[in-house]
Amino acid sequence: MEARLKWLRIVTLANVAVAALLIVEIYAVMSALAAFAAFVSTGPLYTVLSIGVVLSVVALTSTRSVASHTSRRIGYLVNGCVGALYSAIVIATTASFIAATEERFVVPEGYKGDIYVIYGAVDGEPEHRTFRRVTYRIPQDGILRTRGAIVPGLTRTGYYYELNNGRLRRIQGLWLTTIPRTAQNLANDKDLGVFFPRSGTATDAAGCKVEFEQFYVGTKANLLSNNQEKDLFQYLRDHPVGCVVQSR
Repeated sequence: MEARLKWLRIVTLANVAVAALLIVEIYAVMSALAAFAAFVSTGPLYTVLSIGVVLSVVALTSTRSVASHTSRRIGYLVNGCVGALYSAIVIATTASFIAATEERFVVPEGYKGDIYVIYGAVDGEPEHRTFRRVTYRIPQDGILRTRGAIVPGLTRTGYYYELNNGRLRRIQGLWLTTIPRTAQNLANDKDLGVFFPRSGTATDAAGCKVEFEQFYVGTKANLLSNNQEKDLFQYLRDHPVGCVVQSR
C-alpha cells in the first residue's frame, strides 16, 4: 500500500508541474500574439498538454487503489482540478480552430520569388470570400492589391500552386527559420516551400497606412542564389493604395 501511495504522490506532483509549465507556455504564446510576432510556435504547448492529459488519467486511476481515505480525497481533488484545466484548454482550442478563418494563397504554377498581398487598395481586386474562407489569387508579378482588409483574429493558412488545368496543389514545405547557405541547400532546387510568412504595415507616397503580408515561395536553391527581393517601399511610392478605412 505504501508503494501505491508513493507512486500517487509522484504522479500528482508531476501532473501539477506539467500544469504549471502549460500555463507558462500559454502566457508565452499570448505574449507573442500581442507583440504581433511573425511566427508563433504552438508545438510545445500541445506537447505539454498531451503529457498532462496522460498524467491526469494515470493519477486518477492510481488514486482508486490507495487505501488512505484522506489521500484518495486529496488525489481526486488535485488531479481532478488539473484534469478539468486540461479539458477546458482542449475545448477552447478546438472551438478556436473551428471558428478560425481559412486563408488560401493561390500562386501561379512555376512562380518562384517574393509575394506581397497589399490590403485596402482602392483600385485592388475585390475580396474573394466564402463562409470562413478567404482566397487570395496572386498575379504573375507576385503582388496582389486587394480591397479587403487583413483578416482579423485566428486564421488557418494554406499555400497552393494553381496548375495549368485549374487544379490546386498544396505547397507542403514551410520554412520558418533562417536557411543556411550549405552546399546541400544551394543544390536543392527540387523541394518547394514557403519561407518566413509575415505581416506588417507601411506608408505609401500619399501618407496612407498600408497593411501587407509577405512570404517567399519556391526552392531553397532559388532563395539563396537567384531570388531578387522586391522593394515594397519603392513599389508603394510608385503605386499608392489610397486612404481607406481598413478595419472591420
